[in-house]
Amino acid sequence: MGALTVRLPESLHEKVRDLAEEEGISMNQLVMLAVSEKITRLDAEAQFAHLDALERFGEAVAEEEDAQPDELMEELLGRAGDEQPQEEDRRRAQAK
Repeated sequence: MGALTVRLPESLHEKVRDLAEEEGISMNQLVMLAVSEKITRLDAEAQFAHLDALERFGEAVAEEEDAQPDELMEELLGRAGDEQPQEEDRRRAQAK
């Protein structure tokens, strides 16, 4: 586990100390939880922004092709055939 020294204004330090005491955890645990929650929220926001961008792209392509997005997706998936992805095309977590 890595170590990190963080300088906090005295007022924030007091709030962290008081809240940690109320929760029955160490200040270190409280800060770790707060950082973890923030990172999780930022990651989720980035994922949703990416999905929104993909959706807008799909709608733009469908409009250009004069088709409904769902119809275009069906057509594109139909072109893929029944072949399984090659090993190098799989995500690492999915690779066998």
